[in-house]
Amino acid sequence: MKLCRPYLVALAASATCWCAPALAQTSCNAANQFNFAFSSRPTQTLNYANNYNYTASNTLAQTRTFNMSFATFGTSSTVVAGNQMPEISNLVSGSTVVNNLVFGAIFTGRTPNVATNNRVIVTTFTFAQPVREFRMYLHDVDFSSNQFRDIIQVLGRNGANTYTANLSSQWGNNNQGGSLTATNSSVKFGPTGTPVAVTVDQAVGTGSSGNNSDTGNVDLLFTQPVTSVEIRYANAPLTSGESSTGQQAIGISRLSFCPMPNIQVTKSSAPVAVTGPERFNIPGAFVDYTLTVTNSGGSTVDINSSLLADVLPPNVTFYNGDINTALPGTQNFVFTAGTSGLSLTSGNITYSNNGGSTYGYSPAAGLDANVDAIRFAPTGTFAANSSFTVRFRARIN
Repeated sequence: MKLCRPYLVALAASATCWCAPALAQTSCNAANQFNFAFSSRPTQTLNYANNYNYTASNTLAQTRTFNMSFATFGTSSTVVAGNQMPEISNLVSGSTVVNNLVFGAIFTGRTPNVATNNRVIVTTFTFAQPVREFRMYLHDVDFSSNQFRDIIQVLGRNGANTYTANLSSQWGNNNQGGSLTATNSSVKFGPTGTPVAVTVDQAVGTGSSGNNSDTGNVDLLFTQPVTSVEIRYANAPLTSGESSTGQQAIGISRLSFCPMPNIQVTKSSAPVAVTGPERFNIPGAFVDYTLTVTNSGGSTVDINSSLLADVLPPNVTFYNGDINTALPGTQNFVFTAGTSGLSLTSGNITYSNNGGSTYGYSPAAGLDANVDAIRFAPTGTFAANSSFTVRFRARIN
């Protein structure tokens, strides 16, 4: 499905739009990536009833604010290891003993289903605008018989869409197996039926892990654009030999994300003639239209994933002739890639004779009044912080 955003165009009574798949993958370089670590915050006790705003930054001195909120269901106590939860502390931190966001509780019993609001803690991170490549690092997802079996579920949302994160243990001394569970790891990823049934968006504790060890690390990543990420945390159902429920907590050390691409389209026009009456926009004069597309969002637009469409004003006739004398053959357009990394050939240009409803028309040579819309499909990956232009010609009627 294509998502087409119309733009107001100066100097021409036409409509230009940039179309891109709503879920196209994007990426950003290290300079544009926003980062936040709880180690930057002082040790403090938080409150499950409150919301908290934090600010992520990148090396370009840009900032993005996000909100963190909690919801608890079916807890008998929110004190873990003598500490009131949630808190920012080094109680649970993975192998690097620095401050993390730590949250946990004692539930009234084991959780029948982490996906429902029955004996769970829900921690939600919310953004005012969609972000890409959201990544977060969790610690100490583990299991202790007759105490707890940590289970998490991670959900991403953007409007009505819900997304599944890639869950893995890609780093840490005992978690080198990607999405597979290493020998000494204390966490296992779904889908699996052992030790308890978990789905692809869930992970469950399988063995013990120290609060400050790296055997229970979880790396989560969303490739889709999200406006919120929800971490659901619970105590998995009893398994053989268990009969009781105990205290439990996990930590979140840091998060990162990329900005979305930010595409602007402008259109300008200029008479072809530089002398004589036709240097003005009068009937019979030829005019070159230039479409300039800029990606200022800090992230790329995926390879071959976007379209640029322009509906011609009714008082012009498209010129299907050579306007690019710098190249051999007939080129009815001039493409200037700049630093965009894109390419455009005549085979990637299509024409419409019905106002852009379809693009299957084959234009005649020279002036063709039947062409009323043009669509350009540049190939390649549109680089962040770059632009390109496309120029074509028409005659004023």
